[in-house]
Amino acid sequence: MKIDSKNRKIHSFKSLSSTNDLAREMLAKGKPTEGTMIITAAQTHGKGTGLNTWESEPGKNLLASIILYPDFLPADKQFLLNKCVSLAVLKCIKHFLPDENISIKWPNDLYAGTKKIGGILLQNTISGHHFQNCIVGIGLNINQEKFSESLPNPCSIKQITGMEVPLKKVIETLDDFVHEEYSNLAKGYIDEMNAEYLQNLLNYQKAAKYKADDERFEGVICGISEFGKLQVTVGDKTSAFDFKEIVFLFD
Repeated sequence: MKIDSKNRKIHSFKSLSSTNDLAREMLAKGKPTEGTMIITAAQTHGKGTGLNTWESEPGKNLLASIILYPDFLPADKQFLLNKCVSLAVLKCIKHFLPDENISIKWPNDLYAGTKKIGGILLQNTISGHHFQNCIVGIGLNINQEKFSESLPNPCSIKQITGMEVPLKKVIETLDDFVHEEYSNLAKGYIDEMNAEYLQNLLNYQKAAKYKADDERFEGVICGISEFGKLQVTVGDKTSAFDFKEIVFLFD
């Protein structure tokens, strides 16, 4: 399965509340072509995972949503879609930062070293045991050089390279990688995707510091469960953590 590159559309705006909001409105009115991308120069209510917001200086970064219909994927396998998109965004970033240590920070962030350079937000609509649609929200820090002090560890491509990157080139590169990885998922290349995801997972098989239940500890990420929980070994015990149950520490 491969999304039809001739029929998919890119909708571009100067400002939106959020690209995911518009994608949801489009789906409520009909069925846009799979692979339809919505991009905007600015968001007034950009969203991150959970209650988080996404900050972006107007015109400096990539703010996009992509509409998919992964009806080939059972609903209980939905974290595979997260892996698919994470790998696509990772490869897009590596295209522009080939010499940097780019990794996937579970569950929804992309890191350059120990700094956050991007994030994803998947909003799935499921009926019974099957997908109806998925809105893939993606934020990438491209040309922004100054960030709010309230953000703990942001960075951008320009901060790293000192060079401005044309947003159009980033959009085209991201679009290509998303469709390549999505096609691989639809073809059933699950083992390959799982292996590649772990190879690029931040702190995988490395001792690192975390916090859970107000306690700090050192553990080793040993895998991701079938349902997307982070598996961390501390001593001779392995525990599975859901979103917001564990915090990565970098101090």
